[in-house]
Amino acid sequence: MNQIVSILVVLLFYFTFFAHGVMAITGGEIVKKLRDRLENYVTYSMRFEKEFYWSALDKTRSRSGTFYMQNPNKFRVGIDNGDVVVADGTTVWSYIDRNKQVLISDYEGDLQNPWQIFVDYSTNFVTIGVKETKIAGKSAYMLSMKEESNNSLGRGLKIWVDKKKWWMLQIEFVETNGDITTYRLKEHKVNKKIRSSRFSFLIPDGIEVVDRRTQPFLKQ
Repeated sequence: MNQIVSILVVLLFYFTFFAHGVMAITGGEIVKKLRDRLENYVTYSMRFEKEFYWSALDKTRSRSGTFYMQNPNKFRVGIDNGDVVVADGTTVWSYIDRNKQVLISDYEGDLQNPWQIFVDYSTNFVTIGVKETKIAGKSAYMLSMKEESNNSLGRGLKIWVDKKKWWMLQIEFVETNGDITTYRLKEHKVNKKIRSSRFSFLIPDGIEVVDRRTQPFLKQ
């Protein structure tokens, strides 16, 4: 009897911990899955709500926008206040409506992470945790990340990913001063036709142009 009990205890231990090990998913695997999906799409588009919380004033401001992407290297992000970033694979136009200014730069290559369109990606983030949760009625992974920093006050990044479709559902970016930028992503569309004009930018009359391309005269 004691031997049987011992075997059952061992089996219980085995199935409990081994099963959890099999089911577990790492932050690196989630990021890779997101990147692989994006790279395999011909086109991808979605709508988003952008919410900015200003900690010092305890105030919140919201905007809405659209995102279009065509592989390998074309994209367009537009905000309802008129701001837009457009890339045609060679050139990037960044237009700020309130400044009446467009910055033109060279396209410097593929996105390293899927959320780089929405947050400052010049800084590296490391995964500090992954958990399963629900958001907007969907089962999701929540990936928690922290900025690599010499102190404990690095910026934070959280990403919610649909477990079934592998779409990003929400992105939360927390500054060291407590300011929070949140993107809620919806109306995802994959491999639907997107007109080519989405990935070009016609500079309006009277707009200041700041051209930072390495050889502007060859890019006209």
